[in-house]
Amino acid sequence: MSDPTIHLHSNPASGMAVSQAAIINNQALSLSNQGDYAGAENLHLQALHLKLNAVGENNPTTAITRNALGELYLKMGKITDAEEQLKKAVSVRMENGPAYDAAVSVENLGQVHEVKGDLEEARRVRLSHPADIMVCGNYNCPGETFDRSQLSACSGCQSAFYCGRTCQAKDWRARHKTFCKKRT
Repeated sequence: MSDPTIHLHSNPASGMAVSQAAIINNQALSLSNQGDYAGAENLHLQALHLKLNAVGENNPTTAITRNALGELYLKMGKITDAEEQLKKAVSVRMENGPAYDAAVSVENLGQVHEVKGDLEEARRVRLSHPADIMVCGNYNCPGETFDRSQLSACSGCQSAFYCGRTCQAKDWRARHKTFCKKRT
């Protein structure tokens, strides 16, 4: 009878490094939630370094850190850095990750293009998942994926997508209103 255990890492050292990096990522998220973005950035970069050395660039766990770093850079207004991290996260997550993870990174990259004022590119990016899987544009929407046909586009710019009026209204007040006005 074969061993049903799934081994996620080829050796114990890489598994330990990834576990250590996950702890560091969680500490970074805590600092970010407290408003200490510089401290969070430092920790995310430490975690990224550990993961790159342990499992390489094309591993979903590395993409998790790249996505978190991209989200942080968006909050910090470091748009070029956010775009770089999120493009790498999307690339890996589209190939190797769960559909939800890929959809989250795609949405985050769409938000980068909103901030840059390129609503057409934001729309294109958000619609880029080959299986038409998306997440709601409201960051605080419960984590689930939707088929594109289940979401409604913002009537003003057609570049942000929502699961319902409640999420659209919340995102409008929190974020999208600023960028939707930039539509051409």
